[in-house]
Amino acid sequence: MKVLKNVFQVALSNIINFGTSFIIGFILPAVLSVADYGYYREYTLFLSFAYLVNLGFNDGIYIKYGGAEQEDLDETVVREEHNFVIIFQLIIMAIMVIGSLILGNLNYAFFSIAAFFVTTTTYHQNFLQATGDFKTYSNGNIMKSVLYVILLIIGIFIFKNDNYAFYVLLNILSLAIAFFYYDYKYNRVFGLTKAWNTDGKGQLFKTGIFILIANMSLTFVGNVGNWVVNRGFPIEDFAQYSFQNSLLNVILLVINAIGLVFYNVISKNDDPKIAAMIKDISLLLGIISGLAFFAFEIVINWLLPEYNPSITILSMTFIAIPYILISKILIANLYKTSRSEKKYFKDSALYALFSLAFVYVVFLVTHNMLAIALATTLCYMLWFFYTTYFQFDFLKGSIKELVLLVFHGIILFVTTNILPIWSGIIVYSLFLVVTLYFYRNKLGKIVGFLTR
Repeated sequence: MKVLKNVFQVALSNIINFGTSFIIGFILPAVLSVADYGYYREYTLFLSFAYLVNLGFNDGIYIKYGGAEQEDLDETVVREEHNFVIIFQLIIMAIMVIGSLILGNLNYAFFSIAAFFVTTTTYHQNFLQATGDFKTYSNGNIMKSVLYVILLIIGIFIFKNDNYAFYVLLNILSLAIAFFYYDYKYNRVFGLTKAWNTDGKGQLFKTGIFILIANMSLTFVGNVGNWVVNRGFPIEDFAQYSFQNSLLNVILLVINAIGLVFYNVISKNDDPKIAAMIKDISLLLGIISGLAFFAFEIVINWLLPEYNPSITILSMTFIAIPYILISKILIANLYKTSRSEKKYFKDSALYALFSLAFVYVVFLVTHNMLAIALATTLCYMLWFFYTTYFQFDFLKGSIKELVLLVFHGIILFVTTNILPIWSGIIVYSLFLVVTLYFYRNKLGKIVGFLTR
């Protein structure tokens, strides 16, 4: 029951995050010009790599405390690590702000400030996830999401501002408040002291840097299409591509709740059967998520017809959802718990380099955003087959699973690109019913696992 409770707590925060991201994803494009929305999305693209500036320290914390209980920890050591990360990130922020002023790029300056709050908040979140305190983690996540929407609504309806920079500043404000919330909760548990010690910090960087770069590589693959389109197409085209990618991320916000909880589960249970069950959970959730495409299409046609070109691109990226979920929820956590950090780093870095080369070649040959989206989806598929057939061969799929994946791709393509929208909903829903029927025995085991 504890697993289900943790999943529910984190899922609730991510569902609220889903709602706020959904609102932001549809309100801002309606308020800003296409070009201004493109600049806003450029800022969020930079922000997706903000965690890099911690240089692996936060990831080292995640690995160090995975599966531990807070009451068993040495409070002095924990406080020293907390104080170290705050001072370290302040120094990094100062260097980045100076660099952004020299370059004269406004988005770089925004990113420099936001990165401080992202990395320090990530430190707290990693510590809470590793030690199983999902309640505090979830409450902070909810507060940040709701606060940003409130600020957004005030900006739109009271200040009536149509400058993207104003909404970036509101985003930074919400990040800052979230950091202070987590820091307040942290200080209530471990106390507020001036303890400072660099002993052992180098080992955290050494352990975490490989995890950091590996995680960065996997995140980079998800954004490689954005980077290529941002550099190779006009800002208006980038806005279209980035808009559909933001909708995909809305779905992943909810699903990623399971990945956060299952790192704690996997780190305590080195059991291939549990890993196989988590793979089934990820696969089924990915297929069920396909229904969200039709909801997005209806809303876009109704409220944001100027973003109609993004619908076809979105249909290509939705095919990748099952593979993305298995990668994020299971494969990344298995690498962290049952493989060395260097192995995770090596495999994911090669995967990122291959994806960049492949997507860029597709861009050079086609100069087509739909082809770039399809190439990114193929990269996710190749990573799925490599990791489940070679690295973790106990996850090797059955013929039934392979048939399901093939049918999922074909049916999602047909229902989203060929059939009228309502016919597509009916056909895809029937496909889901048939899928769940054939997985009925596994569904019973999954429910039993989550509630035990």
